[in-house]
Amino acid sequence: MEVLTMSMNKAIYNLVRRGILPTLQGGVGSGPLSIDSEGKIIRQNVGRQFFVAGNWGADTNDGSSWDKAFKTLAAAITANNADVAADKYGWATRNQIFLTADTTTESLVAFPAKCDVIGVGSYDGFDKPGITGMHAPVNASNYATRWYNIWFKATASASPIVTLTNATSGCQFIECTFDGSAGTVTLGISATASPFLKVIDCEFFGTFATGYIYFGAGEAAGTKIEGCKMGGSSGYGIKAASTMTSSYPSYWKDNVVSVATTGIVLDDDSDLVYTVGNRGANAATLTNYAGRTKICDLNEDRAIDNILTGADISVRVPLLIVA
Repeated sequence: MEVLTMSMNKAIYNLVRRGILPTLQGGVGSGPLSIDSEGKIIRQNVGRQFFVAGNWGADTNDGSSWDKAFKTLAAAITANNADVAADKYGWATRNQIFLTADTTTESLVAFPAKCDVIGVGSYDGFDKPGITGMHAPVNASNYATRWYNIWFKATASASPIVTLTNATSGCQFIECTFDGSAGTVTLGISATASPFLKVIDCEFFGTFATGYIYFGAGEAAGTKIEGCKMGGSSGYGIKAASTMTSSYPSYWKDNVVSVATTGIVLDDDSDLVYTVGNRGANAATLTNYAGRTKICDLNEDRAIDNILTGADISVRVPLLIVA
């Protein structure tokens, strides 16, 4: 019987190698499987991949390939979170969701835990797929979601595009766009007690009525806002409340932040953020260095080389003195 089993495994391996049989895919919690050169069924890796196709997918599919793609991100997120929670192979893994769409219209109430969401499609003339909706994930154990190359398009709603609470930790947005052109949007991102947030190389545009990014009361440890371009806000730029805490260093670094009005561009009421190399502009008349309070509110003990331009002059914060 053992010889027969080994011979059968060898035969299956040869069929897979020649492309006659597809690579096997495991179910929830089992991870991808394939067959090695000795005919043994092995685990290729622990993380799984799910596929979302806004133009041809169906949520009755299993999302295991482009041919069997889900239609909505919500379906893929449900599958991902079940997989991560199922057993020891998922608990500490990192899955991937691939999205192609013009825009998928949905407001997400859950984010995929321990998962990379990767935009591989395009939305009209834009080089990334879009999601039209306002998102407020409240699912438990919502850890370490990373969003890559996604166009977050707001609806005409007086709320943030993304609202993060203490249900979320370690969320990241990398090379994404936050589109507030719908006109009544308040914020791009609101984060309250949501630590380890990373917003890297993203763009914000549109008339955000309140501001681009807001940090509310509670822990914001390890936050990094870096390399972002922000323009059009009718409120402020980036703001941290006085009640925000940060037990690990947090940084606003190398951002270009423009406010269409006289709103404060960089406003750190917590005095805990390291602000490094930012460039900003608003419509306020500064007159002299003392007028910097009309454009920024920073802890200058944690500030390095920030240049801010009002309606009349530019100031460097903190003040640069050349001996």
